[in-house]
Amino acid sequence: MRRTSFVLLLAATLAAGAARAQPACAPAGSAKDVEVVVRGWFGAFARNDYQAGYALQAPGFYAYDNGQRYNGAVLGELVRSAKAAGGTIQWNLGPVDVHMGCDVAWAAWVNKGAAGSSGAVQPETWLESAALRYQDGHWRMEFLHSDRAPPQNQSAGAQPQGRRHRD
Repeated sequence: MRRTSFVLLLAATLAAGAARAQPACAPAGSAKDVEVVVRGWFGAFARNDYQAGYALQAPGFYAYDNGQRYNGAVLGELVRSAKAAGGTIQWNLGPVDVHMGCDVAWAAWVNKGAAGSSGAVQPETWLESAALRYQDGHWRMEFLHSDRAPPQNQSAGAQPQGRRHRD
């Protein structure tokens, strides 16, 4: 009897731990919320509200931009410094393509804007993506990747062809 009680107690403890370890999934239809976070992050930095942008970042956030890794608030502070020195950064995010799975999502978009120093602002296009996590009832950005697209008159290389089938 004592052994049976111990086994039942152990099984109940393990089941409770496993139930707690499972992430809370985002509600169905929350892809629009992912897009709101992505657009909100860029919007916060565009209007110089850096704290609002950081609030949309998950703990451990990092970004790859311009060939470098930026941890936490470093990328936002770089934007702040560039603007303080007279630089201009304009973002215009196109449609955001969102893919979701329970508590994770990734999003991709084309960002057509402009950047440069005063008097030398040039149009720019960035190809961007982000990974987000749903935690404590909110989506937060964990990772951002931004890569400048080549100018329109410069080829980005051969485009991959679709898979060909033999009949």
